[in-house]
Amino acid sequence: MSKKFIAAASLLLIVMVIAAPAIVNAGNELPKTAIHKILNYKNGLQLTESQIKKLTIINRTIVNKILQARAQAEIRKMEIDEFTSNWCNMHSGAVNQNIKEYYKFLSKIKELELEAIIKAKAVLDNNQLKKYVELASIEALMINMETELTATF
Repeated sequence: MSKKFIAAASLLLIVMVIAAPAIVNAGNELPKTAIHKILNYKNGLQLTESQIKKLTIINRTIVNKILQARAQAEIRKMEIDEFTSNWCNMHSGAVNQNIKEYYKFLSKIKELELEAIIKAKAVLDNNQLKKYVELASIEALMINMETELTATF
């Protein structure tokens, strides 16, 4: 292996090790899944302790997977930026591969968000599902009204 390649690989590894925790904790804000909203409505939905426990475990697992996918996507984005910053030494095959991987991880995040909904539906009964739809609709209407009022002032 060439010295330039080893130096570049070492630099990239250092950047990934240093940046990964910052990416994962970007703004210290965890992703909000559909389960997060359901847990916010736990009293209105009359969730049992067992349901709360199951939903919390499912949510924690999915949020961790989303954070991992988000971190991997960010790493690919940094690699794309690095590879495309110097056009003289740019290797199109490496850039194309990183672009594919970047979108693969973004797609994985969407799949995980859908998985949260499917797993949450399995925990709730039909009455709770109907009530959740009602509560979420009311919340959406209130947010839209607030947005419209804010825009007029």
